[in-house]
Amino acid sequence: MKARERLAELVAVRDVGDVLTRYCRALDRADLALMETVYWPDGEDIHGIYSGRASEFVPFIISEITKYFTMGTHCLLNVDIEVDGDRASSESYLYSACRVRNGIAEDMLGSSYFGQLAGTGLDAGHEMFVMAGRYLDRFERRDGEWRILRRMVVTDWNASHPSNQILDQGMSQTLRPIGEWGKGDPVYALSGYLAGDRA
Repeated sequence: MKARERLAELVAVRDVGDVLTRYCRALDRADLALMETVYWPDGEDIHGIYSGRASEFVPFIISEITKYFTMGTHCLLNVDIEVDGDRASSESYLYSACRVRNGIAEDMLGSSYFGQLAGTGLDAGHEMFVMAGRYLDRFERRDGEWRILRRMVVTDWNASHPSNQILDQGMSQTLRPIGEWGKGDPVYALSGYLAGDRA
């Protein structure tokens, strides 16, 4: 492979990687506008809880994440990207931990969840849902822009357990700021900094 071709492939891999991480940020900040830049509208998402057009998945997943969770973190681990011209495919290992909203644990985690906790002494009022899996994606580049054309989410394992989060005692009360949904999260100040607003 010639140096120019190799450079073009490396740039494509970087750009595809940017789409993958942009999805995680859009989800974890519940940012609908950012999520709309991840998929081609005519694309498809097969997500377990949803299977269909990407244009309808985008508002659906933002609504669902804020409905079931008070906060979530989605991390990419091993990422393998293959590029072929204006098409690419990737397998991205996913690790996610989300704090379940109070009062919906049985709906979210299943009816046997509380039975498994019986007699453990654990607080069943603040649950965590943890999962590991993989995103299997097909990408297309259109007019120089990469987006997901088809995504399938594969679940490898999951675990649910009470959360022992403490925010108001000990060292934990000094760990600020705390992340949040939407534009109030500190990450959005970075774009202003990069645009020249260094106040």
